[in-house]
Amino acid sequence: MSEFDNAAIARHLELTADLLEVAGADKYRFLSYRKAANSIRAWPEQLTALADDGRLTDIPGVGAKLSASITELLHHGTFPELESAKSAFPPGVVEVMQVPGVGPKRARQFFDSLGVDSPHALGEAIESGRLVTLGGMGAKTVENIRRGLESYLRHQGRMLLADALPLAERIAGELVEGGTVEHAVPAGSLRRMQETIGDVDIVASSHDPSAAMAAARGLAEVDRVIASGDTKTSVLTSGGIQVDVRVVEPEQFGAALQYFTGSKEHNIHLRERAKKRGLKVNEYGVFRIAEDGADGERIAGASEDDVYAALGIGQVPPPEIRHDTGEIEAAEEGALPRLLERADIRGDFHAHTTSTDAHSSLAENRAMAAELGYEYLGVSDHAYDLRMVGGLSVAELEEQWAEVDALNADGSGAPYILKGIELNIGADGRVDYEPEVLARFDYCIASLHSGWNEGAEEVTARLLAAMDNPYVDIIGHPTGRILGRRDPLPLDIERVLAKAAETGTIMELNAYPDRLDLRDVHLRMAVEHGVKIAISTDAHRAEHMHYMRYGVATARRGWVGPESCLNAQPLDTVRAWLRRSRQGG
Repeated sequence: MSEFDNAAIARHLELTADLLEVAGADKYRFLSYRKAANSIRAWPEQLTALADDGRLTDIPGVGAKLSASITELLHHGTFPELESAKSAFPPGVVEVMQVPGVGPKRARQFFDSLGVDSPHALGEAIESGRLVTLGGMGAKTVENIRRGLESYLRHQGRMLLADALPLAERIAGELVEGGTVEHAVPAGSLRRMQETIGDVDIVASSHDPSAAMAAARGLAEVDRVIASGDTKTSVLTSGGIQVDVRVVEPEQFGAALQYFTGSKEHNIHLRERAKKRGLKVNEYGVFRIAEDGADGERIAGASEDDVYAALGIGQVPPPEIRHDTGEIEAAEEGALPRLLERADIRGDFHAHTTSTDAHSSLAENRAMAAELGYEYLGVSDHAYDLRMVGGLSVAELEEQWAEVDALNADGSGAPYILKGIELNIGADGRVDYEPEVLARFDYCIASLHSGWNEGAEEVTARLLAAMDNPYVDIIGHPTGRILGRRDPLPLDIERVLAKAAETGTIMELNAYPDRLDLRDVHLRMAVEHGVKIAISTDAHRAEHMHYMRYGVATARRGWVGPESCLNAQPLDTVRAWLRRSRQGG
């Protein structure tokens, strides 16, 4: 039985939860699977090792019953409750449930009434007019579902960066540890840290390609070998992810890594540059072109540094920015900026606690921040108007502030806790609480939590109005997107960033894996406007604070340097940037 990585285990638990919800099971039953999946996806250790040591119950949300189910899954590829849930509804109903505008109740209705058991069947029901005949299905509702289906299908077949990267790193490590491979590095869109990934590509170097290909076929995660040749092996993992392993000679490794990292546009530019110099660049190296047009002497290829240097480029553009958007010209001039690194991060501003809708206490969040080496941590639970998730009243805020004061005074030397809040931006741009309450926070995040069907003018106006509030420091997850499930709001991003520059408002880069909001192009625009960025994890469990790496990767894609990042600053500078009308603060 091939091994499951953490993301694959989490997906099996989420499938179980979704099927149980469609079936109308008790909500605590399916929520227990979701909570466990949420913890497992962010857990830093591989669950296979925890299971061997009998430590699965160390994971928050995993009790004895779920531990037994996970152990069964690891040994047999499934577990009884998942099989029972599958027998009631085909898994395709879960895909229908995930279409924006549908949800579990409607998915069940569509299946029971029309036999809709897949997104394809849902599309047919819409086009044939059968969907509008069901109870509660007016023309406007059906049109919203049709648009939601289009969005869902656009994202189908891609996985989140946070699911792909740990698997790829683990496989690359196994290949090197096996002894037949000298180097193995994830390439393609994964090395460029794109927000979603298709297949996983790994470039390896070896003096014995045949043995390297055998090692690829024998990986612990492999469920099925799709194809295997002299230099490339494609496998399907137990989690259903295709991994392509390519092997080259060590003297070709740099050229192959550069070539298979891409992007296509970046590589085309390099090939044109090479041609002008009488050179040819491909996955095997940089070659002089002989008089007859054939490949001549190879002059570079062992390292990426050598490849770029042979083309007259003294700096190597970081993989995250290789999209032919000025990085080659900047590298040629030696003017590439120093991009943000994970080691620059000193804290996290967006972390929830059990006071509202999260699953870790303030003390547990602080302990995780200490483990991560942070200097400070913000507590930013939901504000009062979001009562559906336990938004805090003023009296409850007083209790939380007293806890913050006590922890900050405990003499432990642990990260300093800042008093924050995640406010809700109302229809007119107003936020929760009176000014005298807002003035008592160290900082305020303001986020849109409603209005998903509004037009560009309405939603932009709400954000602009919120930024006029002197107590709003940070705009949280500005476009509101959820990858694969909800399209971004139709913001006029130029107006928003211009307003942020005018008012000194900081824009959040939400590092939660299915958000990564702002996206790279907007971050680069923000930097050009002089707008500061706060990278935050939106953690709802202490373990989610590990998601900071994906925020940093996205920031790098947006050409963000430490000088533009709020949480790359020491606490004194943070206080100075947290802005404007903290009278007397």
